[in-house]
Amino acid sequence: MFKTLTNSYISLFVILFSTNALSEDFIPAEYFACYSNSNSMEMSPDGKYIAIVSQPRAPKCDIEPDLQKYVEDDYRGGRLTLYNTTNGSAKTLTSGVGNSSVSGVSWVSNDRIIFNTSPTNSSAKSIDAYALWGMNIDGSKKKKLFTLKQIQGTFASPRLTSLLPDEPNYVMVAINDRRGSVEDYYRLNIFTGSKKRVAMGPDIDNEEALFDIIEKNDGTPLAAIGNLADEWRIWRYYDAEDSWDVHFTSKCQTPTFFPLSGYEDKWLVSGQDITKSKTFNKDNDKSKLFLYDPDERSFELLYEDDTYDVGGPTGGCRTAIGGASIDEKTNELIYVAYYGEKPVRIFFDDDVQATNDMLEGAFPDQIVRPITWNKDRTKVVVSVSSSNNPGEYYYFDKENMILTFLWDRSPWLDRSKLSKMTSIKYTARDGLEIHGYLTMPVNSDGENLPMIVHPHGGPNVRDTYGYDPYVQFLASRGYAVFQPNFRGSTGYGANHYISANKQFGKTMQDDITDGVYYLIEQGVADKDRIAIFGASYGGYATMAGLTFTPDLYAAGINYVGVVDLELLQEDSNRNSRRFGYYYDELRLEWGDPDDPDDMSYIIETSPLRQAHKIKSPVLIVHGAQDPNVRLVHARKLANKLDSLGKEYEWYVEPYEGHGFRGEQSTLNLFGKVEVFLDKHLN
Repeated sequence: MFKTLTNSYISLFVILFSTNALSEDFIPAEYFACYSNSNSMEMSPDGKYIAIVSQPRAPKCDIEPDLQKYVEDDYRGGRLTLYNTTNGSAKTLTSGVGNSSVSGVSWVSNDRIIFNTSPTNSSAKSIDAYALWGMNIDGSKKKKLFTLKQIQGTFASPRLTSLLPDEPNYVMVAINDRRGSVEDYYRLNIFTGSKKRVAMGPDIDNEEALFDIIEKNDGTPLAAIGNLADEWRIWRYYDAEDSWDVHFTSKCQTPTFFPLSGYEDKWLVSGQDITKSKTFNKDNDKSKLFLYDPDERSFELLYEDDTYDVGGPTGGCRTAIGGASIDEKTNELIYVAYYGEKPVRIFFDDDVQATNDMLEGAFPDQIVRPITWNKDRTKVVVSVSSSNNPGEYYYFDKENMILTFLWDRSPWLDRSKLSKMTSIKYTARDGLEIHGYLTMPVNSDGENLPMIVHPHGGPNVRDTYGYDPYVQFLASRGYAVFQPNFRGSTGYGANHYISANKQFGKTMQDDITDGVYYLIEQGVADKDRIAIFGASYGGYATMAGLTFTPDLYAAGINYVGVVDLELLQEDSNRNSRRFGYYYDELRLEWGDPDDPDDMSYIIETSPLRQAHKIKSPVLIVHGAQDPNVRLVHARKLANKLDSLGKEYEWYVEPYEGHGFRGEQSTLNLFGKVEVFLDKHLN
């Protein structure tokens, strides 16, 4: 019944602000490079208003060709807009104060908000631009509540942890104004800015990195996650003594768990049940959701997925995408969110489940994600997106069954001309199941296509389902795009991740190669028209593909990629403090240069050492300011190819770093890629 109602109400109540459909058959490259309308927002407790923080964007794609430095184009200042959900009107509350603009907002009552400000542009040096303000929604009683200050080399700033509904003039905040790396907890008056400390943060070692502090629903601390060298540490807070103790420690790539929140006077955690096994096995491989009793050190399973990590730590070091939503008032678990082949939400609240089912019925084949709710969860703003939909935002009033369109992230993109992504699975040569994604050009028959292999960076992340401007750009030019989640990718269990240790250029690369052979056998890819294009580790995989399987690829694009593993090891040794808690993990993944056997592996699998095997042309792309993979990698590769008489092209953006951020430089990259691929694949 709802589906029928929804369709009729959509026709009556959806307010459209969309642009006309594009007339061009060919999507211009700049449409993929343009910044989207990406705004943050929060709904008032009564649901009457939505506070929206936005940066002014043109209603059409607008790339200013004279702007090369992304920071000059990216920092235009945020403004705070109040949207009335009853009549659809909107007014600007503030565009900032002085040389500052709005960067975030929270409701503290139906009538009052607090908002953060930051510099309007990159040239603003004043620390006064960073501040926390309070203001009534009619513009009255505006007050600076906190001015950021530098503590031990970092900014001290408030973080809202609870609204304190029984004390309407106060909120709970965490502020790192005693030690820059540690937050303490304060009751903050939202009208005067006066504050009183109620709890201390953990007294961590100077070398320890503190990742997150978990709060109870009253806004006071519960637990914290830290890392000291190669040791993960979970701290526990004791109210009576206002003190912290280390509750649990673990080493990298061993079973562990991370607290997510307080729940039923215990901890909601994700990870492995470390009381059952100290090793990763078929029953203890995936990260799961548990209710954990810190007094008994016992785990109660709440949810698990046989194939995917339900967020949390993957292999004890890296984390999978996901988490849980907790009602801050009732302390009830609303839903668990994580990534399978598509985003997954498992609901524990029947009313929220019903609302979600309604919206998914209204938007079939789309990812519907709640952004912000009112207090009783009868009204919600959701994002609606898919692989061929960059995203739209809607306001839904469940009580009155009204669905209202708010805005489009990229209105200049005609969705009918964007390509659909599908998930695929295949078996690697050693029997491991590999998941990935395949995107086909619109209106293609899916047979004998030129194909771009697009391995992700990291390597300890994963590709996910959704809109990707690079993938869509390539597909719009007639290429099938293959994205493999090879071993070393997170989200598929600890063993999938850990099995990549010291397998750069070996089984990790075999996983990519076997996927290419699979798609050739399926008739999708033309074996003579395949290129490989990746960034960072994906750039390494590109060069490994060109050197270790030189007959497989007709061309390769190395984008900010690693080519000299020996240099990478030297940089990690020299900058061990910059790598921090990942430094020891890198030795497990890459090999230890102090170990002769590992050093032999590093030399053997370094593409620079194997460049003489390359048979296909290479496009080398880098940012001159790259701090992660220095420009010297690209220069050494170019010099080596010059000495060998190999074909290559060279493109460096002077103001970009590890991946291009600016609209103009991204557009420049698309142009170089389009010409290069057309030359060598068509």
